[in-house]
Amino acid sequence: MDNLKKIITWANNKPSIRALILSGSLAGMGRKDKFSDYDIAVYGDNFNFILDDQWLLEISTYLVCVHEKFEFMGHTIPTRLTIFDIDFNVDFSFHPLSLLADMIEHKNLPDDYNIGYQILLDKDELAIKMQKPSYKGFTLSKPDEAAFKNNADEFWFEVYHTAKYLYRDDLWAAKFRDWSAKKWMREMLQWEHACKLNWDFSPKNDGKNMKDWIDQKIWEGLFLCFGTFDKQNSLEALENTIKIYRAAATAVAKHLGYAHGQKSDEAISNFVKSLLH
Repeated sequence: MDNLKKIITWANNKPSIRALILSGSLAGMGRKDKFSDYDIAVYGDNFNFILDDQWLLEISTYLVCVHEKFEFMGHTIPTRLTIFDIDFNVDFSFHPLSLLADMIEHKNLPDDYNIGYQILLDKDELAIKMQKPSYKGFTLSKPDEAAFKNNADEFWFEVYHTAKYLYRDDLWAAKFRDWSAKKWMREMLQWEHACKLNWDFSPKNDGKNMKDWIDQKIWEGLFLCFGTFDKQNSLEALENTIKIYRAAATAVAKHLGYAHGQKSDEAISNFVKSLLH
């Protein structure tokens, strides 16, 4: 049986489940392939059955199920992130039916659905009343000066600690701090790209599909930013990370009229150079 049909059949047999809505890349206009997750919002009133994972066996055998939660429209939404098979992964989220009614009554379509959704099950013909998606959402917000400064402070803080752990030849700790620095660099690179698009830019979380939007020259430069598990090579990669971050931060600061943190840049960059050479 088709994977979606398995889920719809299961939900049809659960009186407490009233609607299923597919969102994410499989329902929107983004890139998708055979490994794309099914992001399925389950709407109903009683989800006690998710307290253990036996309900999953009503759909199929599974390999892994991770229990998480997130905040959505003022509610804490439990999730079950499930790998049934290598190419059958489902992120279930369990929403009170009142949220669906609120969206319809207030004509408010959250970005999660505005980027695209598909109604899989609608027992009460309620979901069909939702607004149609615009296929646009999660537009990047322009940072204020405090947010920009926080990014710079966090980046240089992590770079300093990366260098310090490399000096000690504590490679695992260094790689951990280096990846933290990379997260702040990614945000700055997204801001730089948004400047070019007049802030009409909706990047995916965690750098997904970054290659699709980033400048080719910067992308090629990133290949030099991920060193091996080696002190000298990691220091070289850290110096290249600094170069790419500095260029992006300088461009964003100029565009927004902010200071770009030159004092931290000079002091910590010189520290990295002293270790490298």
